[in-house]
Amino acid sequence: MDMYERIKKLRTKLSMSQGELAEKVGYTNRSSIGKVEAGAVDLSQSKILSFAKALNTTPQYLMGFEDDQNMYSSAGLDYINVPLYDNLCCGNGGFVEDNIVEFVPVPSADLNLSKEYFCQYAQGDSMKDAGIIDHDLLIFEKTSVVNNNDIGCFCIDENVATCKKYRETGEIIALVPMNSNYDPIVIDVTSSSFRCLGKLKKSIREY
Repeated sequence: MDMYERIKKLRTKLSMSQGELAEKVGYTNRSSIGKVEAGAVDLSQSKILSFAKALNTTPQYLMGFEDDQNMYSSAGLDYINVPLYDNLCCGNGGFVEDNIVEFVPVPSADLNLSKEYFCQYAQGDSMKDAGIIDHDLLIFEKTSVVNNNDIGCFCIDENVATCKKYRETGEIIALVPMNSNYDPIVIDVTSSSFRCLGKLKKSIREY
């Protein structure tokens, strides 16, 4: 069963007309829902979230991630579903739903369920001496403040986030790679683009 079939099945189960669902998700007429249910429309991540809310379900169910979740359940592991971002939109310091690639199940051990989390895949080898290698899944707790020498996710321009160690000495802030082949990134504290997005809580290899 694909996502479009799940949408139709849930709408029918809730005795909801196509017109009612269209109104809930922001379409102007019911024919748009007919096209969605026929698989003729590619849904953005924000629209998937809207459909999930309207149908009293989760985005991960609509996108068919229950098999991955059952893997943790069958192993007796508790998990949470965490939004995966590719390149974060950092210009306003926020998280944009359209930048969500998918929701991934992550073991909840060592995570505080009262906090918010997001994840990204590591790229390159600049953090290898911290035990982070290319394509590790990095789980961050959303926060705008980290302590000295914490590893975090930082916005350094208007489009891309990077994982580095935070180091503050006097009035100088640097994002330090954990690989001697790379130079620290010295931050202009007057830059409106720089901000902390999260603190690293765990990494998962071969996810």
